[in-house]
Amino acid sequence: MPDSRAVKGAAVQFGIFEVDICTGELRKRGVKVKLQEQPFLVLTMLLEHSGQIVTRDDLRQRLWPADTFVDFDHGLNNAVKRLREALGDVAETPRFIETIPKRGYRFIGSLTSSNDTPPMSQDRVPAVSAVSPRQAGQNRSFWRKYWVHLLVAAASPVLILGLLIGLNADGIGTRVRAAWSKPPQIHSLAVLPLKNLSDDPAQEYFSYGMTEELITDLAQVSGLKVISHTSVLQYAKTSKPLPQIARELGVDAIVEGTVQRSGERVRITAQLIYAPEEQHLWAASYDRDFRDALTLESTVAAAIVEPIRTRTASARVTPRKTQASPSIAALEDYLHGKYAREQIGAGAGIEAYDAAVDYLKRAIAEDPNFAPAYVELAHTYDNAYAMWPNEKYPLEKALVAKALELDPESAEAHLMSANLKNWWDCDLKGEEKDLREAVRVNPNLCDAHSELSTYLESVGRLEEARAEADLAKALDPEKFYGLAPSAGNGQYDREIEEIRKHLELHPDDGYAYIDSGGLIDLYHFAGRHRESIQAMQRAWTLFGFKAIGQGLGKAYATSGYQGALRYSAKQMERLYAEHKVDEPSWIAMWYARSGDKEQALKWVGISLADNNYCWADLYRDPNFTSLHSDSRFQELVKRSTGLNPKPTSF
Repeated sequence: MPDSRAVKGAAVQFGIFEVDICTGELRKRGVKVKLQEQPFLVLTMLLEHSGQIVTRDDLRQRLWPADTFVDFDHGLNNAVKRLREALGDVAETPRFIETIPKRGYRFIGSLTSSNDTPPMSQDRVPAVSAVSPRQAGQNRSFWRKYWVHLLVAAASPVLILGLLIGLNADGIGTRVRAAWSKPPQIHSLAVLPLKNLSDDPAQEYFSYGMTEELITDLAQVSGLKVISHTSVLQYAKTSKPLPQIARELGVDAIVEGTVQRSGERVRITAQLIYAPEEQHLWAASYDRDFRDALTLESTVAAAIVEPIRTRTASARVTPRKTQASPSIAALEDYLHGKYAREQIGAGAGIEAYDAAVDYLKRAIAEDPNFAPAYVELAHTYDNAYAMWPNEKYPLEKALVAKALELDPESAEAHLMSANLKNWWDCDLKGEEKDLREAVRVNPNLCDAHSELSTYLESVGRLEEARAEADLAKALDPEKFYGLAPSAGNGQYDREIEEIRKHLELHPDDGYAYIDSGGLIDLYHFAGRHRESIQAMQRAWTLFGFKAIGQGLGKAYATSGYQGALRYSAKQMERLYAEHKVDEPSWIAMWYARSGDKEQALKWVGISLADNNYCWADLYRDPNFTSLHSDSRFQELVKRSTGLNPKPTSF
């Protein structure tokens, strides 16, 4: 083992690295390497005991004093991992840090010191007497050394305290820095996808569902911005540093963790990190029965909120209504169905839709009082509105009504209710009421802010609409939330660019093409017809109709834009007649865009009769502006108010 002065001097060198204990810096060939506090403290302790085993318990006592609540194993493993990354070291073939299984770690590198000067002697001061000039000179030299030694002795306690703070000995550094520095303020956070530690990759649906449930629970905290699940999915397998992820998502803190299912037991480990400094604020592990998985998420969320609440006075917890735990079978099928629904429109096609419906119907049959399953099934029917046989409105309405009966505080159910009132009932006042209720219950529900934005734009409240759109964008920065294209809004290029950025990360999101304000619409209203057709081709393909997409390209090449629109409308007519799709309003829209007024009026009538379009939406939709003055159009709208069907059982 090298002389201890090699460690306690100004700097310690090993290989191409240099560690300055006093300043807390690690440098590589003279260039500072960013290393967070805890990994640096691990390195310091290993250097102090170079060549010797430093036990995990010794590291725990140095890094996390007894009054700190933390999942030690997870925290230490993470600190060592980050230290090795900074040193370019590999656990299997270490150059610097050797793992001693079940015991601890050992520094095996060769140390040198950049300050090998031995410490100064502390001799006793002799008595003063008459001296020769030469002796006087020697005495002057002696006294200079004496005063230097005296100053060093006086400064020693300060230096020692500084060293203890730097090394965090016995937790002194943590406590002193906490006393001197202002606690980090947390106003926003993101929950990274929980890593699936189960041996079975098929359990991915479970970690996906647990992540989304945790986000939903944390979203109940008023005064705290919580990023949507869709925006964090891109970081499922990323190697980006946490500060970079936080900057990209615009948040203060990150929650990361793992989930493991073994039989009917579930173990979740999570930690809360102040991202700019990678400062660990809280960590814990929980082990529960599988049927308590949803309750477990609420427990984890409540624990995470506590350190946030102490740092952010505006954060107030509004816990979700606690329901009885569903049966194991119901929860299993619910999570499977939720995962399958997310694949609809992402290249999975009708198989994902069928799977989601089957799983969710079984979940309801297994536990008729499990409200989330009703909402999720209604959402599944709604997701497939453009591509498969409908007759779903009565079912959706009954499902949403049952969900609200079981859980009046379900923000997702209020949002679905608002969609139904807009799309089917033309109940604009009821739509706004439900949207406001969804936002009240869950202020972080980005879809509710997006839908409220669209509603406000449709009734001419543009300033409010833009504010809600901005809120949705802040909560889900990777998802597009373009306002429905109004004639002359002049913002097509900006909205197109936002969706294109979204598609770079989510290339299989079919709804980014077909939704109101999606690429098909925006390219059309911007006069970029070739690109609108290309977007239509991509949408046909993503929703399982690749041959039609190919035919659309040929129609555009031979008959131009209007001819391609008529081709798409006729293909949709054929599928509608074969009961393979149920979207007559799209047929009407494509005929109207192509300039075929007669066919457009015909399919507007069919759409209104099928309750596939709301008369208020018809008047707001710029696709049908050319029909407004036609008496036949006015008569169709007049008759449409009595055509809404009544809900049936599901």
